[in-house]
Amino acid sequence: MSRPTCFAWPILLATVMVSCVSANAAAPVKVILDTDMASDCDDAGAIAVLHALADTGEAEILAVVTNCKASTNASCAAVDTINTFYGRGDIPIGSDKDGHKTSWGGGSAFTPGLRDRFPHDALPDDQMPDAGDVYRDVLSSQEDGSVVICSVGALSNLEDLIQSPDGLKLVQQKVRQLVVMGGQFPESDRPETNIRLDPSAAVAVVNRWPTPILWQGFEVGAALICGDTLKSQPDSNPVKLAFALRPFGDGKAIDHGKPAHDQAAVLLAVRGTDPTFWQTSEAGRVVIDSDGHSRWKYDRRGDDHYVRIVGTPDRLTQQINELMTTR
Repeated sequence: MSRPTCFAWPILLATVMVSCVSANAAAPVKVILDTDMASDCDDAGAIAVLHALADTGEAEILAVVTNCKASTNASCAAVDTINTFYGRGDIPIGSDKDGHKTSWGGGSAFTPGLRDRFPHDALPDDQMPDAGDVYRDVLSSQEDGSVVICSVGALSNLEDLIQSPDGLKLVQQKVRQLVVMGGQFPESDRPETNIRLDPSAAVAVVNRWPTPILWQGFEVGAALICGDTLKSQPDSNPVKLAFALRPFGDGKAIDHGKPAHDQAAVLLAVRGTDPTFWQTSEAGRVVIDSDGHSRWKYDRRGDDHYVRIVGTPDRLTQQINELMTTR
């Protein structure tokens, strides 16, 4: 074989480099987000992080479903305003119709504001597609073992899914991993909010869910104070308004930031347990009692793990803030 000319070498090198990049580029992580978009604006921040990761090609957002019924009836509309802002207003959205178990009595400080001030085409929550139907429709169209579900609220939708006809089999076939923001590890001193919203659903999921579960406890997000950087964003950003409306401390969440429980869970769902950021527990399983207390139990045959932050939380805080402010 003759040696390429000096002019051909750069072309050959470029071709090899492109081929290597293409071969090594990871496919986007296919994500369904299950959120209690009502009580806390970290759910809005989580959707912002998910869209930012979709913009970089790291994630593909298959659907967003809500799992907590609020009297304002505007959770789906709030989700859709953020999806629309990021140019993905056609993402399927569903709501939990069995809301008596997971209702948020205090309404919502921010979802009506998003619904009323920003473009969207979502109906009131009680008129939106059922979350279970959205799950089944979306999962059935995906490749086997390709979907990551990220739950950042009550586990009600997930309980309903695995108890529905063929739901357990569908999850077992299509879902690669479930990431849950909930509980406290290795043991909770009191029931964590997401578990407390529907303890019976949490018990059902920890006992019957057929795929690996990665748990992110309350203690992780409590160390990640994010959101004050949204002040630099334009007023056209609905996530900024969510943080500006949500009371926190002696002011609003946007004033000094607030714990980023849900944003961190989305980051884990998409980027995984990078050991430079996360320490992952040994294999085991989570045990939840009827009151919603959680504890970790070592089990070498278990498929579950929980995470801790490696080092100080500063690097993760910066990463989340940057992802929330990409627009």
